[in-house]
Amino acid sequence: TRLIPVEKSAEFFGFFNMLGKFAAVVGPFLMGSVTLLTGNARLGILSILILFAVGWFLLRKVDISEGERMAKEFLAK
Repeated sequence: TRLIPVEKSAEFFGFFNMLGKFAAVVGPFLMGSVTLLTGNARLGILSILILFAVGWFLLRKVDISEGERMAKEFLAK
């Protein structure tokens, strides 16, 4: 919540909620597909771990201080 302008919080949380629903579909679909194709449930679970690793990698790139600065700058306009 520190990275979003207060005036736009409803839009950002709506987007966050939509991504949560998307993940609730993609995760089980990916695991089921990999398990079906390989016949190995462990590989299906591994495919989910790969998604976590990608998310972790993307979040490492977030500069919190820059985001806070940009949010304050947006509010000043």
